[in-house]
Amino acid sequence: MLQELSIQRLSQNLVMKEKKIFESLSGYKNLNEKFEQYNPFNLDPRKIRETIADDRSCISVLGSIAFPLEDSVWDRGQIMLEDGPYENEGRKFEWVNKVLDEISVCGTDASTIRHNLHLNLLYAYTQVAVFLRKFGRYVEGVLDDVKVGDELYFMGNEIKLFEDEHYQMWNWDLTLKLLNEKFYQHTPFILFLDESLSVSYARNYTSERRKLLLDSLNNYLKKLYELNIFPVAVYFSLDRGLVNCGLKCTLCSNTKCSHCSDLSEQERMFKTFCDKHFLYNVLTKNYSRTPYFRPLNSVIAESEDKLHVDLIAFYVRVDDSILRVEFPKIFLEKDENAVNLVHKAVVADSILSGGYPLTLSRAHELAVLSGRDRNVVHEIVYNKALELCKKYGYNLEVKFSRKNELKARGVL
Repeated sequence: MLQELSIQRLSQNLVMKEKKIFESLSGYKNLNEKFEQYNPFNLDPRKIRETIADDRSCISVLGSIAFPLEDSVWDRGQIMLEDGPYENEGRKFEWVNKVLDEISVCGTDASTIRHNLHLNLLYAYTQVAVFLRKFGRYVEGVLDDVKVGDELYFMGNEIKLFEDEHYQMWNWDLTLKLLNEKFYQHTPFILFLDESLSVSYARNYTSERRKLLLDSLNNYLKKLYELNIFPVAVYFSLDRGLVNCGLKCTLCSNTKCSHCSDLSEQERMFKTFCDKHFLYNVLTKNYSRTPYFRPLNSVIAESEDKLHVDLIAFYVRVDDSILRVEFPKIFLEKDENAVNLVHKAVVADSILSGGYPLTLSRAHELAVLSGRDRNVVHEIVYNKALELCKKYGYNLEVKFSRKNELKARGVL
Protein backbone atom coordinates (compact mmCIF):
# COMPACT_ATOMS: atom_id res chain seq x y z
CA MET A 1 0.00 0.00 0.00
CA LEU A 2 1.45 3.36 -1.04
CA GLN A 3 1.89 5.66 1.95
CA GLU A 4 1.54 9.46 1.84
CA LEU A 5 5.17 9.79 2.89
CA SER A 6 6.24 7.53 0.01
CA ILE A 7 4.33 9.70 -2.47
CA GLN A 8 6.08 12.80 -1.15
CA ARG A 9 9.50 11.13 -1.36
CA LEU A 10 8.81 9.99 -4.92
CA SER A 11 7.92 13.54 -5.96
CA GLN A 12 11.09 14.88 -4.32
CA ASN A 13 13.26 12.23 -5.95
CA LEU A 14 11.82 13.01 -9.38
CA VAL A 15 12.66 16.69 -8.92
CA MET A 16 16.25 15.67 -8.18
CA LYS A 17 16.31 13.42 -11.24
CA GLU A 18 14.89 15.88 -13.78
CA LYS A 19 18.13 15.82 -15.74
CA LYS A 20 18.07 12.01 -15.88
CA ILE A 21 14.46 12.06 -17.09
CA PHE A 22 15.31 14.53 -19.84
CA GLU A 23 18.40 12.57 -20.88
CA SER A 24 16.38 9.37 -21.05
CA LEU A 25 13.65 10.95 -23.18
CA SER A 26 16.10 12.65 -25.52
CA GLY A 27 18.44 9.67 -25.65
CA TYR A 28 16.37 7.71 -28.16
CA LYS A 29 16.04 10.77 -30.37
CA ASN A 30 19.83 11.07 -30.47
CA LEU A 31 20.20 7.34 -31.12
CA ASN A 32 17.71 7.63 -33.97
CA GLU A 33 19.90 10.19 -35.66
CA LYS A 34 23.03 8.11 -35.13
CA PHE A 35 21.37 4.91 -36.35
CA GLU A 36 20.52 6.40 -39.74
CA GLN A 37 23.90 5.28 -41.12
CA TYR A 38 23.01 1.68 -40.19
CA ASN A 39 19.43 1.79 -41.49
CA PRO A 40 18.85 -1.66 -43.07
CA PHE A 41 16.54 -0.16 -45.70
CA ASN A 42 19.53 1.69 -47.13
CA LEU A 43 21.25 -1.64 -47.83
CA ASP A 44 20.92 -3.99 -50.78
CA PRO A 45 18.56 -6.80 -49.67
CA ARG A 46 20.57 -9.32 -51.70
CA LYS A 47 23.70 -8.34 -49.78
CA ILE A 48 21.84 -8.72 -46.48
CA ARG A 49 20.74 -12.23 -47.41
CA GLU A 50 24.26 -13.18 -48.45
CA THR A 51 25.68 -11.89 -45.17
CA ILE A 52 23.17 -13.85 -43.08
CA ALA A 53 23.64 -17.00 -45.17
CA ASP A 54 27.44 -16.75 -44.88
CA ASP A 55 27.33 -16.40 -41.09
CA ARG A 56 24.76 -18.74 -39.63
CA SER A 57 26.04 -18.03 -36.14
CA CYS A 58 24.54 -14.53 -36.30
CA ILE A 59 21.06 -15.85 -35.49
CA SER A 60 22.09 -17.50 -32.24
CA VAL A 61 24.55 -14.76 -31.22
CA LEU A 62 22.35 -11.77 -32.05
CA GLY A 63 19.14 -13.52 -31.00
CA SER A 64 17.03 -11.98 -33.77
CA ILE A 65 17.62 -10.72 -37.30
CA ALA A 66 15.42 -9.75 -40.27
CA PHE A 67 15.80 -11.57 -43.59
CA PRO A 68 14.51 -9.34 -46.45
CA LEU A 69 11.92 -10.80 -48.82
CA GLU A 70 10.32 -7.80 -50.54
CA ASP A 71 13.21 -6.61 -52.70
CA SER A 72 11.27 -4.39 -55.10
CA VAL A 73 10.33 -1.89 -52.37
CA TRP A 74 12.99 -2.58 -49.74
CA ASP A 75 14.85 0.70 -50.32
CA ARG A 76 11.65 2.71 -49.84
CA GLY A 77 11.37 1.66 -46.21
CA GLN A 78 7.67 2.39 -46.07
CA ILE A 79 4.77 1.25 -48.24
CA MET A 80 1.46 3.05 -48.27
CA LEU A 81 -1.88 1.34 -48.74
CA GLU A 82 -2.93 1.52 -52.38
CA ASP A 83 -6.42 2.62 -51.40
CA GLY A 84 -5.86 3.90 -47.89
CA PRO A 85 -8.08 5.83 -45.49
CA TYR A 86 -8.92 9.45 -46.18
CA GLU A 87 -7.61 12.24 -43.95
CA ASN A 88 -11.13 13.56 -43.43
CA GLU A 89 -12.48 11.96 -40.23
CA GLY A 90 -15.92 11.22 -41.63
CA ARG A 91 -14.64 9.68 -44.84
CA LYS A 92 -11.95 7.81 -42.89
CA PHE A 93 -14.62 5.82 -41.08
CA GLU A 94 -16.43 5.24 -44.35
CA TRP A 95 -13.23 3.58 -45.56
CA VAL A 96 -12.96 1.55 -42.34
CA ASN A 97 -16.51 0.25 -42.65
CA LYS A 98 -15.98 -0.58 -46.31
CA VAL A 99 -12.82 -2.57 -45.56
CA LEU A 100 -14.36 -4.41 -42.62
CA ASP A 101 -17.43 -5.27 -44.69
CA GLU A 102 -15.09 -6.91 -47.18
CA ILE A 103 -12.75 -8.53 -44.65
CA SER A 104 -14.07 -10.30 -41.56
CA VAL A 105 -11.80 -9.77 -38.56
CA CYS A 106 -11.69 -11.49 -35.23
CA GLY A 107 -9.65 -11.18 -32.03
CA THR A 108 -8.83 -13.70 -29.36
CA ASP A 109 -7.27 -13.42 -25.92
CA ALA A 110 -6.94 -15.46 -22.75
CA SER A 111 -6.55 -14.95 -19.02
CA THR A 112 -5.27 -17.56 -16.61
CA ILE A 113 -5.09 -18.18 -12.88
CA ARG A 114 -1.98 -20.30 -12.56
CA HIS A 115 -1.41 -22.90 -9.90
CA ASN A 116 -0.24 -21.57 -6.57
CA LEU A 117 2.12 -23.76 -4.59
CA HIS A 118 1.23 -21.79 -1.45
CA LEU A 119 -2.28 -23.22 -1.71
CA ASN A 120 -2.63 -26.78 -0.50
CA LEU A 121 -5.19 -27.56 -3.22
CA LEU A 122 -3.43 -27.44 -6.58
CA TYR A 123 -5.64 -25.98 -9.31
CA ALA A 124 -5.51 -23.63 -12.30
CA TYR A 125 -8.23 -21.87 -14.23
CA THR A 126 -8.17 -20.31 -17.68
CA GLN A 127 -10.65 -18.40 -19.80
CA VAL A 128 -10.40 -17.65 -23.52
CA ALA A 129 -12.51 -15.22 -25.49
CA VAL A 130 -13.16 -14.60 -29.17
CA PHE A 131 -14.71 -11.46 -30.65
CA LEU A 132 -15.68 -11.40 -34.34
CA ARG A 133 -16.82 -8.63 -36.66
CA LYS A 134 -18.47 -9.84 -39.87
CA PHE A 135 -20.61 -7.73 -42.22
CA GLY A 136 -21.11 -5.11 -39.51
CA ARG A 137 -22.37 -7.65 -36.98
CA TYR A 138 -20.57 -8.82 -33.87
CA VAL A 139 -20.30 -12.33 -32.48
CA GLU A 140 -18.58 -13.11 -29.20
CA GLY A 141 -17.84 -16.21 -27.21
CA VAL A 142 -16.10 -17.22 -24.00
CA LEU A 143 -14.93 -20.65 -22.89
CA ASP A 144 -13.23 -21.63 -19.64
CA ASP A 145 -11.64 -24.68 -18.09
CA VAL A 146 -10.19 -25.76 -14.76
CA LYS A 147 -7.47 -28.28 -13.98
CA VAL A 148 -7.05 -29.80 -10.53
CA GLY A 149 -4.35 -31.90 -8.89
CA ASP A 150 -2.46 -34.25 -11.19
CA GLU A 151 -4.08 -32.64 -14.25
CA LEU A 152 -1.44 -29.96 -13.75
CA TYR A 153 1.38 -32.42 -14.26
CA PHE A 154 2.75 -32.94 -17.75
CA MET A 155 3.75 -36.48 -18.57
CA GLY A 156 6.79 -36.26 -20.88
CA ASN A 157 10.16 -37.90 -20.45
CA GLU A 158 9.60 -37.09 -16.81
CA ILE A 159 6.65 -35.87 -14.79
CA LYS A 160 6.69 -32.08 -14.54
CA LEU A 161 4.42 -29.48 -13.04
CA PHE A 162 2.91 -27.11 -15.61
CA GLU A 163 5.26 -24.42 -16.94
CA ASP A 164 4.69 -21.48 -19.29
CA GLU A 165 4.53 -23.60 -22.44
CA HIS A 166 1.94 -25.94 -20.94
CA TYR A 167 -0.33 -23.03 -20.08
CA GLN A 168 0.15 -21.69 -23.61
CA MET A 169 -0.78 -25.08 -25.08
CA TRP A 170 -3.85 -25.23 -22.86
CA ASN A 171 -5.02 -21.83 -24.08
CA TRP A 172 -4.41 -22.74 -27.73
CA ASP A 173 -6.40 -25.97 -27.32
CA LEU A 174 -9.27 -24.13 -25.64
CA THR A 175 -9.26 -21.43 -28.33
CA LEU A 176 -9.51 -24.07 -31.06
CA LYS A 177 -12.40 -25.69 -29.22
CA LEU A 178 -14.26 -22.37 -28.97
CA LEU A 179 -13.62 -21.54 -32.63
CA ASN A 180 -14.87 -24.98 -33.66
CA GLU A 181 -18.00 -24.78 -31.53
CA LYS A 182 -19.17 -21.23 -32.17
CA PHE A 183 -17.29 -19.59 -35.03
CA TYR A 184 -16.69 -22.24 -37.67
CA GLN A 185 -19.79 -21.21 -39.63
CA HIS A 186 -18.41 -17.66 -39.93
CA THR A 187 -15.17 -18.62 -41.69
CA PRO A 188 -13.14 -17.46 -43.51
CA PHE A 189 -11.84 -14.63 -41.36
CA ILE A 190 -8.62 -13.10 -40.08
CA LEU A 191 -7.90 -14.00 -36.46
CA PHE A 192 -5.83 -11.38 -34.65
CA LEU A 193 -3.61 -12.76 -31.89
CA ASP A 194 -2.12 -10.60 -29.14
CA GLU A 195 1.02 -12.71 -28.99
CA SER A 196 4.24 -13.37 -30.84
CA LEU A 197 4.24 -16.21 -33.35
CA SER A 198 8.03 -15.97 -33.47
CA VAL A 199 8.01 -16.95 -29.75
CA SER A 200 11.31 -15.21 -28.99
CA TYR A 201 10.32 -15.32 -25.31
CA ALA A 202 11.35 -19.00 -25.33
CA ARG A 203 15.07 -18.28 -25.86
CA ASN A 204 15.91 -19.35 -22.33
CA TYR A 205 13.87 -22.56 -22.49
CA THR A 206 15.63 -25.90 -22.56
CA SER A 207 15.66 -27.68 -25.93
CA GLU A 208 12.95 -30.05 -24.67
CA ARG A 209 10.68 -27.19 -23.64
CA ARG A 210 11.29 -25.37 -26.92
CA LYS A 211 10.41 -28.45 -28.94
CA LEU A 212 7.20 -28.92 -27.01
CA LEU A 213 6.21 -25.29 -27.56
CA LEU A 214 7.10 -25.30 -31.27
CA ASP A 215 5.30 -28.59 -31.93
CA SER A 216 2.22 -27.22 -30.21
CA LEU A 217 2.43 -23.90 -32.07
CA ASN A 218 2.73 -25.60 -35.45
CA ASN A 219 -0.20 -27.85 -34.60
CA TYR A 220 -2.25 -24.78 -33.58
CA LEU A 221 -1.43 -22.96 -36.83
CA LYS A 222 -2.16 -26.08 -38.88
CA LYS A 223 -5.58 -26.51 -37.24
CA LEU A 224 -6.43 -22.85 -37.89
CA TYR A 225 -5.42 -23.28 -41.54
CA GLU A 226 -7.68 -26.32 -41.81
CA LEU A 227 -10.55 -24.28 -40.33
CA ASN A 228 -9.96 -21.63 -43.03
CA ILE A 229 -8.93 -19.12 -40.36
CA PHE A 230 -6.03 -16.76 -41.10
CA PRO A 231 -3.99 -16.20 -37.88
CA VAL A 232 -2.24 -12.83 -37.66
CA ALA A 233 -0.20 -11.78 -34.64
CA VAL A 234 -0.49 -8.04 -33.91
CA TYR A 235 1.39 -6.72 -30.92
CA PHE A 236 3.72 -4.10 -29.49
CA SER A 237 7.21 -5.50 -29.89
CA LEU A 238 10.66 -4.93 -28.44
CA ASP A 239 12.29 -7.04 -31.15
CA ARG A 240 15.64 -5.94 -32.61
CA GLY A 241 15.67 -7.92 -35.85
CA LEU A 242 15.92 -4.89 -38.15
CA VAL A 243 18.39 -3.11 -35.86
CA ASN A 244 20.62 -6.20 -35.75
CA CYS A 245 20.29 -6.54 -39.51
CA GLY A 246 21.57 -3.00 -40.06
CA LEU A 247 24.42 -3.28 -37.57
CA LYS A 248 25.55 -6.72 -38.74
CA CYS A 249 25.54 -5.88 -42.45
CA THR A 250 27.17 -2.47 -42.02
CA LEU A 251 29.74 -3.02 -39.29
CA CYS A 252 30.81 -6.64 -39.60
CA SER A 253 29.47 -8.25 -42.75
CA ASN A 254 32.79 -10.05 -43.26
CA THR A 255 33.19 -11.24 -39.68
CA LYS A 256 31.42 -14.18 -38.12
CA CYS A 257 29.49 -13.30 -34.97
CA SER A 258 30.75 -16.43 -33.24
CA HIS A 259 34.33 -15.12 -33.58
CA CYS A 260 33.59 -11.86 -31.76
CA SER A 261 34.59 -11.92 -28.12
CA ASP A 262 33.20 -8.50 -27.23
CA LEU A 263 30.70 -5.91 -28.42
CA SER A 264 31.93 -3.03 -30.54
CA GLU A 265 31.42 0.54 -29.42
CA GLN A 266 28.52 0.93 -31.86
CA GLU A 267 26.87 -2.28 -30.68
CA ARG A 268 27.11 -1.10 -27.09
CA MET A 269 25.56 2.21 -28.07
CA PHE A 270 22.52 0.51 -29.60
CA LYS A 271 22.21 -2.35 -27.13
CA THR A 272 18.79 -1.20 -25.85
CA PHE A 273 17.66 0.19 -29.21
CA CYS A 274 14.66 -1.65 -30.68
CA ASP A 275 13.09 -1.73 -34.13
CA LYS A 276 10.18 0.46 -33.08
CA HIS A 277 12.52 3.26 -31.96
CA PHE A 278 13.99 3.95 -35.39
CA LEU A 279 10.82 3.05 -37.29
CA TYR A 280 9.13 6.26 -36.16
CA ASN A 281 11.62 7.98 -38.49
CA VAL A 282 11.02 5.45 -41.28
CA LEU A 283 7.23 5.15 -41.16
CA THR A 284 6.65 8.88 -41.36
CA LYS A 285 3.27 8.53 -43.05
CA ASN A 286 0.34 7.25 -41.04
CA TYR A 287 -0.94 3.77 -41.93
CA SER A 288 2.24 2.86 -43.81
CA ARG A 289 4.10 -0.42 -43.35
CA THR A 290 7.66 -1.61 -43.74
CA PRO A 291 8.64 -4.06 -46.48
CA TYR A 292 7.97 -7.56 -45.24
CA PHE A 293 10.72 -9.91 -44.12
CA ARG A 294 11.29 -13.34 -42.62
CA PRO A 295 11.91 -13.06 -38.88
CA LEU A 296 14.79 -15.25 -37.76
CA ASN A 297 15.59 -15.91 -34.13
CA SER A 298 17.32 -18.62 -32.15
CA VAL A 299 14.00 -20.28 -31.25
CA ILE A 300 12.33 -20.68 -34.64
CA ALA A 301 15.35 -20.84 -36.97
CA GLU A 302 18.66 -22.66 -37.10
CA SER A 303 19.55 -20.85 -40.33
CA GLU A 304 17.83 -18.73 -42.97
CA ASP A 305 16.50 -21.87 -44.66
CA LYS A 306 16.21 -24.32 -41.76
CA LEU A 307 13.08 -23.13 -40.01
CA HIS A 308 10.87 -24.54 -37.29
CA VAL A 309 8.22 -21.90 -38.01
CA ASP A 310 8.19 -20.02 -41.33
CA LEU A 311 6.70 -16.55 -40.91
CA ILE A 312 6.18 -13.28 -42.72
CA ALA A 313 6.59 -10.12 -40.64
CA PHE A 314 6.36 -6.38 -41.05
CA TYR A 315 5.66 -3.29 -38.98
CA VAL A 316 2.76 -0.91 -39.50
CA ARG A 317 2.14 2.55 -38.12
CA VAL A 318 -1.33 3.50 -36.90
CA ASP A 319 -1.37 6.96 -35.34
CA ASP A 320 1.29 6.88 -32.61
CA SER A 321 1.53 3.08 -32.49
CA ILE A 322 4.14 0.94 -34.21
CA LEU A 323 2.63 -2.54 -34.42
CA ARG A 324 4.49 -5.69 -35.34
CA VAL A 325 2.55 -8.06 -37.57
CA GLU A 326 3.38 -11.74 -38.16
CA PHE A 327 1.61 -14.55 -39.97
CA PRO A 328 2.52 -17.99 -41.39
CA LYS A 329 4.17 -17.81 -44.82
CA ILE A 330 1.83 -20.48 -46.16
CA PHE A 331 -0.92 -17.85 -46.39
CA LEU A 332 1.23 -15.69 -48.69
CA GLU A 333 1.94 -18.74 -50.83
CA LYS A 334 -1.80 -19.34 -51.01
CA ASP A 335 -2.66 -15.71 -51.84
CA GLU A 336 -0.07 -13.27 -53.19
CA ASN A 337 -2.27 -10.40 -51.96
CA ALA A 338 -2.11 -11.63 -48.34
CA VAL A 339 0.25 -8.89 -47.12
CA ASN A 340 -1.94 -6.11 -48.53
CA LEU A 341 -5.04 -7.81 -47.13
CA VAL A 342 -3.52 -8.03 -43.64
CA HIS A 343 -2.19 -4.47 -43.87
CA LYS A 344 -5.67 -3.12 -44.66
CA ALA A 345 -7.35 -5.21 -41.98
CA VAL A 346 -4.90 -4.19 -39.24
CA VAL A 347 -5.17 -0.50 -40.12
CA ALA A 348 -8.96 -0.51 -40.40
CA ASP A 349 -9.55 -2.35 -37.12
CA SER A 350 -6.91 -0.28 -35.31
CA ILE A 351 -8.35 3.06 -36.42
CA LEU A 352 -11.50 2.15 -34.48
CA SER A 353 -9.61 2.04 -31.19
CA GLY A 354 -6.85 4.59 -31.71
CA GLY A 355 -3.88 2.44 -32.68
CA TYR A 356 -4.65 -1.16 -31.71
CA PRO A 357 -7.16 -3.63 -33.21
CA LEU A 358 -10.62 -3.14 -31.73
CA THR A 359 -11.43 -6.85 -31.95
CA LEU A 360 -8.38 -7.65 -29.81
CA SER A 361 -9.39 -5.01 -27.26
CA ARG A 362 -12.88 -6.48 -27.06
CA ALA A 363 -11.56 -10.03 -26.76
CA HIS A 364 -9.29 -8.87 -23.94
CA GLU A 365 -12.23 -7.28 -22.12
CA LEU A 366 -14.15 -10.54 -22.38
CA ALA A 367 -11.26 -12.75 -21.29
CA VAL A 368 -9.59 -10.72 -18.57
CA LEU A 369 -9.90 -11.93 -14.98
CA SER A 370 -9.81 -9.05 -12.51
CA GLY A 371 -8.60 -9.38 -8.94
CA ARG A 372 -12.23 -9.68 -7.86
CA ASP A 373 -12.85 -12.40 -10.47
CA ARG A 374 -9.86 -14.34 -9.23
CA ASN A 375 -11.11 -14.20 -5.67
CA VAL A 376 -14.52 -15.45 -6.82
CA VAL A 377 -12.91 -18.39 -8.63
CA HIS A 378 -10.88 -19.24 -5.56
CA GLU A 379 -13.96 -19.05 -3.36
CA ILE A 380 -15.91 -21.40 -5.65
CA VAL A 381 -13.05 -23.92 -5.68
CA TYR A 382 -12.59 -23.52 -1.91
CA ASN A 383 -16.30 -24.13 -1.20
CA LYS A 384 -16.41 -27.19 -3.45
CA ALA A 385 -13.37 -28.64 -1.68
CA LEU A 386 -14.95 -28.06 1.75
CA GLU A 387 -18.19 -29.61 0.55
CA LEU A 388 -16.38 -32.76 -0.57
CA CYS A 389 -14.36 -32.94 2.64
CA LYS A 390 -17.57 -32.80 4.64
CA LYS A 391 -19.32 -35.30 2.37
CA TYR A 392 -16.59 -37.91 2.69
CA GLY A 393 -15.70 -37.20 6.30
CA TYR A 394 -12.25 -35.76 5.75
CA ASN A 395 -10.92 -33.19 8.16
CA LEU A 396 -8.94 -31.12 5.65
CA GLU A 397 -8.32 -27.44 5.22
CA VAL A 398 -8.08 -25.56 1.95
CA LYS A 399 -6.18 -22.37 2.48
CA PHE A 400 -3.48 -19.98 1.36
CA SER A 401 -0.30 -19.38 3.25
CA ARG A 402 -0.66 -16.36 5.55
CA LYS A 403 1.34 -14.20 3.12
CA ASN A 404 -0.94 -15.07 0.20
CA GLU A 405 -4.07 -14.47 2.26
CA LEU A 406 -2.84 -10.95 2.95
CA LYS A 407 -2.02 -10.42 -0.73
CA ALA A 408 -5.49 -11.57 -1.75
CA ARG A 409 -7.02 -9.10 0.69
CA GLY A 410 -4.78 -6.31 -0.55
CA VAL A 411 -2.89 -5.99 2.73
CA LEU A 412 0.49 -6.79 1.16
